[in-house]
Amino acid sequence: MKKIKLTALILAVLTMISFGTIANAQQTEVTLTARTHDQLYIDYFNSRTAEFDAAHPDLKITYDFQVDSQVGQNVLNQLAAGEQIPDLVGIERGQFGSFMKDGAIDQFFVNLTPLIGDRAADYSPGRWSIYSYQGQIYGVESSLTPSVLYYQPAVFEAAGVEVPTTWEQVLNDVGPKLAANGNAFTFATNDGTWFQMYYNQRGGNIFDADGNFVMGDETNKPIAIEVATYIQQAVQAGIFLPVLGGDVWSGATIPTAYQDGALAATVMPDWWSSCCLKPGVPDMEGKWSMAPMPAWEGGGFATATWGGTGWAVGKGPNQDLAWEFLDFVYLGKDSQVKRFEQINMFPVMFEAMSDPVVTAVTDPFYGDAKVGQIYADAGQDMVVWYNSQFFGAYNTAAGTDLPALFDGTMTPEDFVNDVIAQTQNAIDFGS
Repeated sequence: MKKIKLTALILAVLTMISFGTIANAQQTEVTLTARTHDQLYIDYFNSRTAEFDAAHPDLKITYDFQVDSQVGQNVLNQLAAGEQIPDLVGIERGQFGSFMKDGAIDQFFVNLTPLIGDRAADYSPGRWSIYSYQGQIYGVESSLTPSVLYYQPAVFEAAGVEVPTTWEQVLNDVGPKLAANGNAFTFATNDGTWFQMYYNQRGGNIFDADGNFVMGDETNKPIAIEVATYIQQAVQAGIFLPVLGGDVWSGATIPTAYQDGALAATVMPDWWSSCCLKPGVPDMEGKWSMAPMPAWEGGGFATATWGGTGWAVGKGPNQDLAWEFLDFVYLGKDSQVKRFEQINMFPVMFEAMSDPVVTAVTDPFYGDAKVGQIYADAGQDMVVWYNSQFFGAYNTAAGTDLPALFDGTMTPEDFVNDVIAQTQNAIDFGS
């Protein structure tokens, strides 16, 4: 009797092994590829692959996720050569315009609008608009990138000033008092995107939703001149400190200026904290705090933005699986919060922004300020702006002319007129 039972048990085990072998043999093998310029995205993707695998027992997925510092140009080169592009491409928002040329973004990438559907309304609209082409969405944003005020409380206290809530307060009260103490409020730099940050916040647009160049129209041109005038006045009054070229990113000028108080504060997006401020002045932990970006009394948005990376899905045999993976790891409250917890990319989804896990985050570098809540508040009224294949032309023109605006060689009107003329010329000649 025992022998019969033992034989039956052995047969059962062999049957299970056999079926398991057959099941494994029936798994479809697929390689999912992704390319991005930032290792953090790869780290986050890899942290979610086990969950994704568990939801796909019929697939044996190999994940080929790699960092490519020149991913935008390299993918464009692949397209030109007729090669298959990666399934997932992290396109930095400044490069997105290059993918709009000749409709490449629509020809070679999946239109995500019907796949996202009504869920789009759950996310900050300005983080869809920058990855849109002809009204359709082609990229899912990685981070809100809200701009805030990073400031040194002791420097403000020594000058007898409070944290300003408007740019007019900066120009007429806070800035002059800081300048009298040898402190600039923030820096100014020769980057068209830096000018765009202030211009967009005031309510100005460079391009509209249809890709038309509108900076020179009757609505936007006066705003551009107003912002250019403000910047020129602030620079000449010592309220904005010009810091040109690479010194903004890797040079010694800004860290030294922070340490000796020449720069009392700075207005930049969330990523500036981890990329530049903290690494630049690690010994200043606890000597900084954070507050909302000053607003314009004349109108516009509560805050601005600079930067971002949108994930696009390349057309090809794996496009459905690639979208499913991207949807799984990037959209929905749980994934938005997980991404913030793991790689500090602030949620784009309104519900995730207000999650207690997010809003309760503090940072000892900023004197334990509730940085999560500050970013979340900013996220409720973020700018909405539109990309274009000619954004690079605008950016080059503005960056070239900004030093002349700073030193007064160009009037604000001349600055704006020249940027408009150069950009329009590039559009007319298709360059």
